[in-house]
Order: sequence, then C-alpha cells, then structure tokens
Amino acid sequence: MIAGVDARIVQTLNGWFAGSSLRADLARTLAIAPLLAIVCLLAFAWGSRRSASPDRRSYLVVGVLGALAALLLNVGLGHFYFRPRPFLELNVRALLPKPADSSLFSDHAAIAASLTAGLVLAHRRFGVAAVGSLVLVGVGRVGVAVQYPTDVLVGAAAGVLGFVAFLPARGVIARLIEAGLTGKVSQAPANPPGLVERHRRVFGALALITVAAAGYGARALEDHGRVAEANRLESFYRRPSPAQPPLEYALTPVATIAGGHFRSTHATVVGDVTQVTRELDGDIHLRVEGPGAFIVAEIMPELPLSPPHIGQRITAWGIVRHDGLHNWWELHPLVGWRPGTVVSFQPPL
Repeated sequence: MIAGVDARIVQTLNGWFAGSSLRADLARTLAIAPLLAIVCLLAFAWGSRRSASPDRRSYLVVGVLGALAALLLNVGLGHFYFRPRPFLELNVRALLPKPADSSLFSDHAAIAASLTAGLVLAHRRFGVAAVGSLVLVGVGRVGVAVQYPTDVLVGAAAGVLGFVAFLPARGVIARLIEAGLTGKVSQAPANPPGLVERHRRVFGALALITVAAAGYGARALEDHGRVAEANRLESFYRRPSPAQPPLEYALTPVATIAGGHFRSTHATVVGDVTQVTRELDGDIHLRVEGPGAFIVAEIMPELPLSPPHIGQRITAWGIVRHDGLHNWWELHPLVGWRPGTVVSFQPPL
C-alpha cells in the first residue's frame, strides 16, 4: 500500500513538473536550492545577535554534526540495502542527472533536517524559514523523480536522529565556542565519575582489541584484493569471449530480468554500462541499463574478464540471480560480453 502511494505521488508531481520546461527548471531548483538556503540561514544565525551566545551557537554546531552523522549512516546503509530510484521503476522523466546509488534515503533531506533542528532551537525565526525550505527540498527531490516520498521522510528522520544523538555534547561544544570567543573556558560542574572512567582499563583493552581486529580485517581484504587482481591479470593471457553468446543464453530485455519475470537461469542482455565499481573482494560490478530498468553484471576473479567502459553499449551473458542484500537482479557471474549489439531479438516462429 505504501509503495503504491509512493509511486502515485512521484508520478503526479513529476508529471506536473515535466509538463513544461519552466516547471522542469522549477523542479531542478527546488531539488537543490532550498538546501543551500538552509546553509545560508545557518551562517546568518551564527552572526545574528539573537543567537550570538555560545549556548545558542552550540545548537548550530550540533546540527552540522548531526548532518555529518546522517551522511555516514546513508553511506553505510547503501552497502547493505539498495532501493532503485523512481526513474528506474516508474514511467517518469528524470529531471536531474541520474544518480547510480540507492534511493533510500535522501541525504539532501537528512542534511536539511539536522540543520533545521539546530536553527529552530538557536533562532526561531530562521528556524521557521528552514522548515519551509526543508519541505521544498522534499517536493523537489520527488518532483525530479530521483527519490520517493518515503526516502525523503526517512532522510529527514535520520537527520533529526543525528541531531538528537549529539545533543548531550552541547555543553562541551558551548564551552569550546566560549573559549574560542573569549579565550576563557568556564568550568563544568563536577560530576561523579562515569562508567567509562570507572572501568577505563577494561574499555582501553576493548579499544585496543577493536583496533587490532580492524587492522587485521583491512589487511585480509587487501591481501584478497591482490589475489583477485593477480587472477584478473592472468585473464589477459586467456582467449577473449566468443563473438556471440552460446545458444543456451537466451536474449532477454533488461526490464524482464530486473522485474523478476525471467524464469530461466541463463540469459543474454543488451544494455548501456552506466557504472563500473571495483569491490573490496575483487569483484567488478557493472551497472547495465536498458529502457526503464537496470541489472548488475558481476565479474568474478574466478572468471576474470576485462571490464567495459562507462557509456559503452554491450551484449552480456551470464547466470541470472537475485541479490537479496542489495535487492537487485544480476548476472552473477558474468560469463562473457562483447561490445555493441551482437545478437538481436528474433520473432517467434
């Protein structure tokens, strides 16, 4: 039900904005400019008399820190879950350059929400203007068909949560601001030692173990990457892919596989390469787009191939799988590819 409402809102807004060049330009402006306006309001609030005290300015700093935290959360989420952008799933017109990352969640809304929370508490008048700008950002991101309404709402919630997460540090931030302005640091009231201070040796040992484990993991990934690269270099001494895919790899539209409607295991697709990503495990992900849809073709070190270039149209064949982690369909592994369209759809006999 929510997905249906999501889609209808995107189609309605995008249909209206895309109806004329003037409204399309308006949508592009709303997708970016209100966020810049919020940043300007933050700068004005910092210099305003009403919010000139270190206590009020600390809210603005917390807003910036919350925005950074929300951005980091979004980057991490993108490695575990992928939601296709509206322009890949719906009959809409993308009014901005097509992003290749996940639609969930909107980092524009997350930044705007965290900064707006700081402005509301530091300077009420500027905060009200920021709330209006936040709404306009959401309308713009949905109107240009790069995000769903739920992406915007989740992004705004992530920004507010990031702001709330840093609120306990506001006292320290206020004292640092005061020290920067006056050169004097006010003493915080004495508090009993906390849990970390009482058990600092235990927490210190845990920190050392964590750092050591992270270092070992990074080294293991690096070693694995070197082995994968060696396998890939070896591929240059092997014969290239055949001129055409084998007969068992049926030629299929990208949209059929991306929609989960392809029932066989071997497929050939023709599409444009819009992204080439080298993963830490040595795999190479190719984003292959067809009309209104995309799949991911994955080159594995065990079946090394030289990757194509971004913007190149290719004919690719491989094993069809669904990646539940990223929620996309893929050719995994990619068995072979050739530049251009080397096969064509045949009418049924």
